[in-house]
Amino acid sequence: MRTLAILLSVALVATTAGCGFLIGDEALAFESAPASVGDETLSETGYEQTLNESQTVSREFTVAGQSRQVNVTNHLAQYERSIDLGPLGEQRAAVFATFSSPEVSVASQTFNPLSDMSNRELLSQFSSSYDGLSVGQRVENRTHTVLGTETGVQKYGGTAELGGQSIDVYIHVTTVKHDGDYVVALGLYPQQLSGEETHVFAMLDGLQHGE
Repeated sequence: MRTLAILLSVALVATTAGCGFLIGDEALAFESAPASVGDETLSETGYEQTLNESQTVSREFTVAGQSRQVNVTNHLAQYERSIDLGPLGEQRAAVFATFSSPEVSVASQTFNPLSDMSNRELLSQFSSSYDGLSVGQRVENRTHTVLGTETGVQKYGGTAELGGQSIDVYIHVTTVKHDGDYVVALGLYPQQLSGEETHVFAMLDGLQHGE
């Protein structure tokens, strides 16, 4: 199963900045704390970390003839679990990913596009970078506590390419604000793995941020 390269770039909007935005000439830098899953949870669920990276987005804004660069660093982690899928053989068919993005604060204003994105809009970012992933209808909205905050975890049906074949999958996604960052968590697995949902929620319970 192809790596979920999340293409969520923080689209900073110059009009949200106040008069003090362009004072000085040094770049403004914002970075989220990484979100990860604890080792004990990984051992219990059988997932292994396959990706851990930072992504920096840079934008330059010009207001009244003055320019200022803003650098935003996000963090991405991905975990996979190998499963015997019969005719398709042993496949890394279950994927869990986390993405953290900082809340940007300039001129006494704070903003982050993730705060206004629906879970379906977030999933569109995944599907645009995952060959063969098509997200269908929402099938469930479950309330769960993630990083100490009660939030909705939405479940969607869909299809994805695996072993050269199109298979039915379930996708879980949630977003929570924690310690000044927005944290997105996503789980994806074949629908035939009816017990995998338990592992997804165990991974959510084992989620750590800034630790």
